[in-house]
Amino acid sequence: MPKTVEKYFNLKQLWKEIDRLPKDRKYIAGGTDILISLNYGLDSSSCWIDISDIKELNQIKEIGAKLFIGSAVKISSLSKNQAVKKWAPALIKAIPYYASPSIRNMATLGGNYANASPCADGVCAMAATGAQVVLNLKNKKRILPLLSIIKGPKKIALKKDELIEGFILNKWQHKALFYKMMARRLFGISKATLCLCYKKEKEIITDLNISLASVGPKILIAEKTASFLRNKKIDNAAIEEACKIIKNEIAPIDDLRSNADYRREIIAVFLKRALGEIMEDR
Repeated sequence: MPKTVEKYFNLKQLWKEIDRLPKDRKYIAGGTDILISLNYGLDSSSCWIDISDIKELNQIKEIGAKLFIGSAVKISSLSKNQAVKKWAPALIKAIPYYASPSIRNMATLGGNYANASPCADGVCAMAATGAQVVLNLKNKKRILPLLSIIKGPKKIALKKDELIEGFILNKWQHKALFYKMMARRLFGISKATLCLCYKKEKEIITDLNISLASVGPKILIAEKTASFLRNKKIDNAAIEEACKIIKNEIAPIDDLRSNADYRREIIAVFLKRALGEIMEDR
């Protein structure tokens, strides 16, 4: 355990006092990931900074054509928010697959992102939505593409003391589909995940984003597949070709949870299922 735990309630207070804290400090919000690291002896920081109640990080607000979701918002709170339901349906679809109800009451969207896991449900959903991340270092902000600072498993390119303030999503009318293969029906770590956000006019997909989890070293966007399907009438021939494309966009590995060949096949199955649902969507 760390020697000290410091708690803050607003960013002004945090930035005023940050330089007096031990240098090997670490932020915590829900703490679900860091507690696991602690149990395995992977965390040696002497100071934890509790940001769970910082007001700026707990907001969900509409700002013009954007929706802001604070990094300390609990996963369970997302499903209760009307703006999230309207503008981020992928997140709503992902929540039932996210860990267990007790974990969802503790875990945060920012923690899910900071952990840089290639199987992160919340990150996969936000990627398909087209989200950006808002970073804050002593009130100097950076707004970047969501996946741009995730470099690999557990590797995220944050500056010293840079805080994940939240996420910005464009407000666009769309629908979402979320598929996840697990070792058990619910509450399991992903073997492979596909999230799809789309707009459709008659039989044509006019806008489409596809994100994938657990099929590479980080969450990825299946842009070649989405580009092929945009502004195209979805028929059986288009579905078969799209499944071929998406298999070549991913780089799955063999591990304890699954093997590469299975992951490649199940992603194609998910895509075929999703496009079938879209075809039937009136």
